[in-house]
Amino acid sequence: MKADFFKPNNSAKTTVFLCGGDLNKKNTLRAEVAIGFGDWLGKYYYDIIYPEDIFEELLFSSKSTDLLSLENMLADSVDVILIIPESPGSFAELGAFANNEKLRKKIVCLIDPKFKKHKSFINQGPVKLIKESNKTSVLYVGKDNLHKEFNKIKASLRKIKSNSTKVNNKIGLLQLDKFLLPLIYLSEPLSKKSLVEVVKEINEDKTNPFNTTTVALSMLTKRKLIEFTIGGYRLTDLGSKKFINLQKSRIKAKSSDETEKLDETRLEILNLQYRGKKLKV
Repeated sequence: MKADFFKPNNSAKTTVFLCGGDLNKKNTLRAEVAIGFGDWLGKYYYDIIYPEDIFEELLFSSKSTDLLSLENMLADSVDVILIIPESPGSFAELGAFANNEKLRKKIVCLIDPKFKKHKSFINQGPVKLIKESNKTSVLYVGKDNLHKEFNKIKASLRKIKSNSTKVNNKIGLLQLDKFLLPLIYLSEPLSKKSLVEVVKEINEDKTNPFNTTTVALSMLTKRKLIEFTIGGYRLTDLGSKKFINLQKSRIKAKSSDETEKLDETRLEILNLQYRGKKLKV
């Protein structure tokens, strides 16, 4: 099942976890950096992921465990953590990620040049740890010199990417949505409880099936690829198109055969649900 539904795509892209100030405020450096990666060339080479897409729903969930327990799963899911300490939340993220040895090696930190020589906790603590791990991972960039230094940021990302420990063939924290999309396509509508049970069975890390499923569903919902109905989760029209495009983007010689197999499986499931026909094994 896992091999049939989950086929990693776009592994050549650099997956960047972008942390910093509020994206909705134009005066934050993170908002400016996000715009910089937002052109067609940036979208071709980089897959930008935001903490809001991952942790926001978990913060309001009564079933959620300690969010920091997801750190190692995050490490397996991204190439680079690009962090801009410019808000209370990003200060906390910097401290948490810098104290995790596995994550520390993936950090690129952008510090406003005016704070370069400050005897602050940020400089003496997490930033010092990052420099000890990789001297080129701390860049002194602000809004005034961002455009001039953007190529340096990209070069630093490439260097981290070259030593990436991201596991491309594993259903990690940020890859689970690519597994759930075809799963929902086959058996919609599906309840969250059912999806959590499936994730619990197929995921190598069985300690956080609820959290990881919540993350994936949140990402798919925010991208308007799925919607929650009375019966459970369904693909939206956009989600159906996205699913078809994902199939077509794979090796052309196999894409039509794989799509036909999934369509046949979906038809068998519908026959089981509505006509009582047995599934073909």
